[in-house]
Amino acid sequence: MPKPITPTLQHRLEYVGFRAVAGIMNALPLGAASAIMGFVWKRLARFNHRHATVQKHLQEAFPEKNEAWIQQTTSRHWNNLGRTMAEGLCIGKLLKQRHRITLESQDLIDQLAQSTKGAVFVSLHMGNWELLAVPALENGLSMAGIYQRASNPLVDRYIRLVRQPLYPGGLHSKRNTSVNALIKWVRGGETVCMMGDLRQRRGIEVPFFGHMAPSTPFPAMIAEKLDVPLIAACCRRTTGCHFTIEVVEISSGTGASVDERIADATTRLHKQFEDWIRETPEQWMWGHRRR
Repeated sequence: MPKPITPTLQHRLEYVGFRAVAGIMNALPLGAASAIMGFVWKRLARFNHRHATVQKHLQEAFPEKNEAWIQQTTSRHWNNLGRTMAEGLCIGKLLKQRHRITLESQDLIDQLAQSTKGAVFVSLHMGNWELLAVPALENGLSMAGIYQRASNPLVDRYIRLVRQPLYPGGLHSKRNTSVNALIKWVRGGETVCMMGDLRQRRGIEVPFFGHMAPSTPFPAMIAEKLDVPLIAACCRRTTGCHFTIEVVEISSGTGASVDERIADATTRLHKQFEDWIRETPEQWMWGHRRR
């Protein structure tokens, strides 16, 4: 276990502010909370240091688009992220309004639920990615998740508590000891869920929007070594606080060696990610470096 971080005065002040915002959001109807936060983020985005980065990345990914499209997509991008933040703070309320989430891939989820083998779900920061575990949980797939710890230990504890019900297998922070726990969970016939679309400095290079991008091979590695399905998952926002979730099985990698097969599967995974992003580019998180 990692050594607990002793909260500082700054941590405590940040946490008070965080809980105040969470309290306001939960006091509002879900749709209003989402819309208000989306509006605020969209209006304040130009003061964010990542605003120019988002525009730059969109221009690189879509060189054929004009400046008006870049500006409009950037604005919609911030609106989606603001909504996602508000919905994350109100996750308990959102989960009680199940009619807001539609699963497009019921047949594949049914197959996985009936199988005695585990599976590796890999998602991307699109739509509201916090909801991707919902259909799996409701269809009998007992998931374990992995997440990036918040720097503030008090905020991190709160985030874990509100998200824990979605992950019966536990919610593990990114650290070396988590790897063995996740592998053991999958080997026991269960499923894991993780994000796979961010830059991994020590990862492998795969094509992504016309460039080679360092990406994590970890999901494909687990699937290859344990001979379980590799599943790409995507959440799309349709209107307001309504979503569709799609899952697609990524075909096994080809190659003479294990490393080649892992690299090929990771390439196929990112090709699926890119296809989804091109359909609704405003819903992906463009502010992070990918190469």
